[in-house]
Amino acid sequence: MEKVNRKLNKNLFYYLLALALLRPSLDIFSRIELQIHSSLPSFNLNVFIGGLVFLILSIFCLWNIKKIYSTPIFWSISIFLGLSFASIFYSIDSSNSLREFIRLASIFLLYFLAYQLIENRKDFYLLLKIILFSYILPGIVALIQLIGGWGLPDDFGGFQRIYGTFAHPNPFAFYTFFILALTLSLLLINKEKNKSWVIQNPYFLPVVAITFLLIATYTRSAIVCFFIFIFFFGIFKYRKLLIFGLLFFLGLYFFSDIFRERLWELISLDPYGSIVWRFRLWRDMLPISLWQPWFGYGLDTFTNIVEYYRGFELGSLDPHNDYLKIFVENGILGLLSYLAIIIGLLINLIKIFRKNINQEKIFALSFLIIVLSLSAASSFDNILRETALQWNLWILLGAWLKINSAIG
Repeated sequence: MEKVNRKLNKNLFYYLLALALLRPSLDIFSRIELQIHSSLPSFNLNVFIGGLVFLILSIFCLWNIKKIYSTPIFWSISIFLGLSFASIFYSIDSSNSLREFIRLASIFLLYFLAYQLIENRKDFYLLLKIILFSYILPGIVALIQLIGGWGLPDDFGGFQRIYGTFAHPNPFAFYTFFILALTLSLLLINKEKNKSWVIQNPYFLPVVAITFLLIATYTRSAIVCFFIFIFFFGIFKYRKLLIFGLLFFLGLYFFSDIFRERLWELISLDPYGSIVWRFRLWRDMLPISLWQPWFGYGLDTFTNIVEYYRGFELGSLDPHNDYLKIFVENGILGLLSYLAIIIGLLINLIKIFRKNINQEKIFALSFLIIVLSLSAASSFDNILRETALQWNLWILLGAWLKINSAIG
């Protein structure tokens, strides 16, 4: 029996690696909606894959429920998913809520799976390598878009934004930041080991290339995440990195008209820009959210409510604020349970950072800053909606927490 379980876990580990490798390249298929019959809701390839992942992982977790209890932040995640599931039954759009529940549950089920399957640092570094490889195809496509000028036209600025194999520049930008942070961490680890010039480092050119792809998305929140990453690394250890980062961003400001305009729109609160549009949307939605303060209107109903009360003429229906979205859809209880997940995760990452030494401390700081910066960016963007990012982020977090599980 033990031999059968070991073989099953090995197959599931390869399944996990395949999902981590392929999901970022398939994100663009979320644009293509299919409908088998007019009486049935439409779906896309990613919905089908997500549903399959949900089914397989649900069986795995139920079969191994006694072991799953030991996973960090298990109870916070369970409460959040439990409230999300319950919302299906009182939702103003039950089919949307069910679909969103399956998507959300798949993210955290992958986290549970990774925590159970990762056995040692060799498994962790193989998973890390696969996640880095997952960026190759999206990165190549993005580079072709950049060179050919085939990006997505910006709604407000009239310039082209690259998006790779993703459905929009924003999810591609945040995934690019995630990969860039990991690659930069490996660069710093390699520098610590070999004491060589940075330009001789095998990770130097990938870091430069991915940085320029991030800039070419013109997604301010993702660029700010990268600046936060450099700032904290500079404060804690690498002063030269902080100085270089400041010089790099100053160079962008003075030599890129588009970057300067995007920055000034943010600072000056241009009444016709996307920032002021966000503020107006949040202002309009807050009073409506207070009509159902405890449990909300049901999972993934935010756009339905915006469409009903504001219509399409005032712009996009997306909230661009995960916390407001959760509050509207799941109420105060849902928001508190989600915040408990983030806080619990940060507490675990801080413990690991304080206990680790040498090169491992670089990774510990890297994961901590990635989670902090993405949590902050959730106040201005739809980070929780970025499935490819969330899958690989939580898979890697599960693996990282597992190999450091002896740290208390």
